Amino acid sequence: MSERVLVLSSTFPQYVGDPRGQFILRHWEARAAAGAQVRFLVPETAWVRGGLASSCEVVRFRYAPRGWSSLTGQFGILENIRDRPWRAALVLPFMAALRRAMLAELRGFRPDLVVAHMFLPCGLVAAELARAAGVACEVYGHGTDVDLTMRLPGLMRARVLQALLSARRVYLPSREKLVRFAEMVDGRTELAVETMIGGLSGHVLIDRSVRPDPSILFLGRLIAQKGVDDLLAAAALLPGRPRVDIAGDGPERRRLQGMATDLALDARFHGFVEEAARDALYRRSALLCVPSREIAGLSEGAPLVIAEAQQYGLPVVATAVGGIPELMAQAQPGSALVRPGAPALLAEALGRGLQLRCG
Repeated sequence: MSERVLVLSSTFPQYVGDPRGQFILRHWEARAAAGAQVRFLVPETAWVRGGLASSCEVVRFRYAPRGWSSLTGQFGILENIRDRPWRAALVLPFMAALRRAMLAELRGFRPDLVVAHMFLPCGLVAAELARAAGVACEVYGHGTDVDLTMRLPGLMRARVLQALLSARRVYLPSREKLVRFAEMVDGRTELAVETMIGGLSGHVLIDRSVRPDPSILFLGRLIAQKGVDDLLAAAALLPGRPRVDIAGDGPERRRLQGMATDLALDARFHGFVEEAARDALYRRSALLCVPSREIAGLSEGAPLVIAEAQQYGLPVVATAVGGIPELMAQAQPGSALVRPGAPALLAEALGRGLQLRCG
């Protein structure tokens, strides 16, 4: 009899082609293809439309009227609250609805294993309820959620850690995060690194006779720790001021667009891009830039764009922060990393990369 797996996640595709949480869906579709019966429990959001063609069953729970259900789904929870502070009032209804929905799944679906993505809020709820029900549980941390957990006030952090450590296994997105997390816990729970890149497809064939555009690509959320303002400042220092394609969205977008205008850059903001547009950007760009930095203790986990760029044979210029050095060691062995928060050094690395690619 196949293993029944209930997967909780606050980040998940809301329609066909939605890039948010695609890596989570791909990961568990691979498990389903190997024989597991996988059922997702994810929030209904204001942006959900239609169903998803997936080998996994998707159950969406409601925590507020549809038009107000915006705590998740647009950006991450933290960024959504920063974007609209009133959304903080949705946190408790979200947690309560998630608990009710999971209890219903424990009774109806009767999983053999409960898995939660993001330490907060899903990891906390899943670990507590699975322990009470006597069901095995595993929790995946992905980046900001790990950093936030480690920075919680004392009593709150103690409660969250107690719940997480009742899981049989806790996954961290990088060795760097694992080491920092392990320093806070007593070692009873198995800790492991899981970058979530296993679900990516293989190498993409590219016509190398066609010279790429002398352009720089950024893919990701437009939040402070992604360092897109450092990328814009670096591009302004380069001869010829190459085009910068910025694919993604976030609360920093308006400020970054204003900065690009002030610097007179050819910076094109594409918003969230779906698969065909994403493929086109990877194919035509000269290189990918990952200019992340640490802000108020929040840093990178394991940005999947580095592994995706490797599939396209696209060089990556990246900073040495979070789990980036580990991924770069695999994708581009021997590549020099840039000190975060240093636009002049970033410009030097980008200039070298453009010269090698475009002559």
